[in-house]
Amino acid sequence: MSTHFECEQTLLVQADFDGELDAGRAAALVEHVAQCEHCRNVSDQLARSRALLRGVPRYPVPRGLQESIERAVQKQSGATVEQDRSPARGNRTAWLGWATALAASVVLAIVWFLPRSPDLDAQLVASHVRSLQLESHLIDVPSSDHHTVRPWFAGKVDFAPLVKELGADGYELRGGRVDVVGGRPVSVLVYQAGRHLVAVYMWPERAGADSPPRAQQIDGFNVRHWSESGLVVSCISDLASDELDRFEQRWRAR
Repeated sequence: MSTHFECEQTLLVQADFDGELDAGRAAALVEHVAQCEHCRNVSDQLARSRALLRGVPRYPVPRGLQESIERAVQKQSGATVEQDRSPARGNRTAWLGWATALAASVVLAIVWFLPRSPDLDAQLVASHVRSLQLESHLIDVPSSDHHTVRPWFAGKVDFAPLVKELGADGYELRGGRVDVVGGRPVSVLVYQAGRHLVAVYMWPERAGADSPPRAQQIDGFNVRHWSESGLVVSCISDLASDELDRFEQRWRAR
């Protein structure tokens, strides 16, 4: 008879994967996941599941859907009341009309008010903090040579990331890794800026997707976003805001 063991921190793994934990709690969970086989398996399963779900086609909601449903409910309710004026049937008709309207409201709520995915910047910062807390997760391919780093990503992500050497500008490339943000694999480059690290995340732009705010500060980390060569580029660091702006300028100038 097999026994199913479930770690008490499993729900925290789910919350962390959804970007719902603050940076401090996310960092504390990193070491636990590294030591707990059950939580590590759960984290891997979540990553695989979300990667598969990304391939499911999504269809836009037709314009005028709400008006169409409301007209149909009003027409049906009016026609039924005219056809049957008896008190008993009238009460049943009123109940059916109410139930139909309620069902339509539920459908509309599902379509229009699905919860949004966790804040992108919060997910990126949580990912960056995890990498700082667990050194083995910081870099998968250690190298300062873009000829080594760029080919390493082939087959690991479904796009060709930009890999730039900025050593002459004071930002030494240390290497790269693959991470998961928002349910999809992303490429990450790590640069050394004195005693600070700069993580550069990249993934393909999506048509119609909302552009994140260009600059943010979360939990003491500065975040910058821009688009380049069909990719979203996001860099995160505890560098001062003006210094991270300088990094962005040097990166984009290459």
